[in-house]
Amino acid sequence: MTPLFSLLFDTLDARLKLRGPSRKVANKVFPHNWSFLLGEVALFSLVVLVATGIFLTMFYRPSTEATVYNGSYELYRGAQLPAAFESILRLSHDIPGGLLFRRIHRGASHLFIAASVLHMLRILLTGAFRRPREINYHLGIGLITFAFVAGFTGYSLPYDSLAGTGIRIAYSELLSLPLIGDRVAFWIFGGDFPTGDVIPRFFVFHVLVVPGLIIGMVSLHLALVARQRHTQFPVRGVDGHKFILGKPLWPAQFAESATLVLWISGLLTAAAVFIPWSDVALLGPYVPGEVGNNAQPDWFMFWIDGALRIFPPLEFSVFSLLTVSGPFVAGIVLPGFVFTALAAYPFLERKVYGLRGDWHVLTNPLEIPLRAGFMLGIWSFVLLLSAAATNDILSRLTGVSIENVLWFFRITCVLVPPLLGLAINRYAKRRLARHNRTVAGSEQEAQVAAASTEVLAGSKPKQPASG
Repeated sequence: MTPLFSLLFDTLDARLKLRGPSRKVANKVFPHNWSFLLGEVALFSLVVLVATGIFLTMFYRPSTEATVYNGSYELYRGAQLPAAFESILRLSHDIPGGLLFRRIHRGASHLFIAASVLHMLRILLTGAFRRPREINYHLGIGLITFAFVAGFTGYSLPYDSLAGTGIRIAYSELLSLPLIGDRVAFWIFGGDFPTGDVIPRFFVFHVLVVPGLIIGMVSLHLALVARQRHTQFPVRGVDGHKFILGKPLWPAQFAESATLVLWISGLLTAAAVFIPWSDVALLGPYVPGEVGNNAQPDWFMFWIDGALRIFPPLEFSVFSLLTVSGPFVAGIVLPGFVFTALAAYPFLERKVYGLRGDWHVLTNPLEIPLRAGFMLGIWSFVLLLSAAATNDILSRLTGVSIENVLWFFRITCVLVPPLLGLAINRYAKRRLARHNRTVAGSEQEAQVAAASTEVLAGSKPKQPASG
């Protein structure tokens, strides 16, 4: 610690009594494993998003009214464009550093969502959602949901041809809600799309409502992590229920996090410089009734787009009261089912296996057959739906008719996920049976069984273990 920093800290400590709490924070132990950095990647990406978003907000016009572009881009010079599109075009080609900041913002949004999804995947696979961390797990699901909303509203704001197509689909999805669809669509869009209210409202959602919710939930998420201590992977000879093997926040973890910040900043900047993405000039402004051949959403919305593409155009009545349509089932019911299943799984696992007490040591998903089957089933379903969003591209590349590609995904999305889930569930049960083990009801039982059979070390069991 430098003399200047020591003097500053001593001055603050004399007034605020910081030495005791700061020592406790500095000594907080972080486990040794790269996968624990996924949450930090998401957090640092969020910081970049906020910083670049403030800059972009200064030049963006949330309006669809016609505006004449008089900037340097010759193709659109003198043309009447929607104000939102015109401001993005001006920001990209006439504001120094504007395009760089736009691309960094776009790259950070993808990194934030990807890191958040992988972070949740790690938590699901290893069982970090178990008691006492159920609240934090459900906060994470809420964070990912709002991250998707932020991503969708964000790429809608330029009001280019791709954005307009996505907004039109979202409007149709809201209309498909039984009984209340027209009212909900009116509340959000302010009238029949295209309407002049949609971009201002999306702007409020994107820069105020959703970021406020995300930042609040992230703050609570981090507070719970600090309060409840970290989980860790099993380490031979260490009672993970009582102790954490790792490195302290200061200076080891701080140095690692600082290095990660530099890597993220450098990679996002390099990607913004060398990858020509987010160029609205190539897409053109949104014209109602026109859909380009490149009308595909960002990757994190592929699974919903794929469901909409392959779901049959059905419409039926329920008790002669509700009219249920294909877009409602594919675009609202199926995503709702996925998120509901993810939210309900911790309670299901606890109920099925009669789990007791708190859990601080992570587990191999193959040691929990239900978890292994659930994870492979639900994620294969999402991946197949995502692949279905490229049905037109696959048809063009393979020469197979698009109708046959649609039927291929319709069949595989129904059959493959449950078959894969059942197969891995059966394999996990046989794996436990080979070691004369069952799913442990408490963490202490799990540690005793693992130590006696040395399954975690990858060796053959020396003797059967109960539990």
